[in-house]
Amino acid sequence: MKLRAISIDDDPTSILMVKQLAEKTENLELVNTYQDAVKGAAGIILDKPDVLFLDIEMPEFNGIEIMRSLMKPPKIIVISGNPNFKDKALELNAVTFISKPPEEAEFKKAVEKVRDIFNQELANA
Repeated sequence: MKLRAISIDDDPTSILMVKQLAEKTENLELVNTYQDAVKGAAGIILDKPDVLFLDIEMPEFNGIEIMRSLMKPPKIIVISGNPNFKDKALELNAVTFISKPPEEAEFKKAVEKVRDIFNQELANA
């Protein structure tokens, strides 16, 4: 199963890193990226991703607010430069938290964790 993903991050360097890591990750397709949190929140509804790579600290609308606003959220992997948000992100059902800059092994491990959750949900359906 190929996972569809989007990334929401106001930092273009972080977006580029996620793109590069996604290209190196088997069965993961990054279908869209958003540098604007408001457009990204709308993109979650339009793109219907399985996985959301989400930054926390963004202008206008932060990642925590996005997580709280989602009725049926995709699996969320938080990628943030601020480790102080880790507990809150996990409390809001993020699958995992990756510190910036993301390393390839940690990124792939996070995607595998999401894949395992999907496989378990399919087995229990």
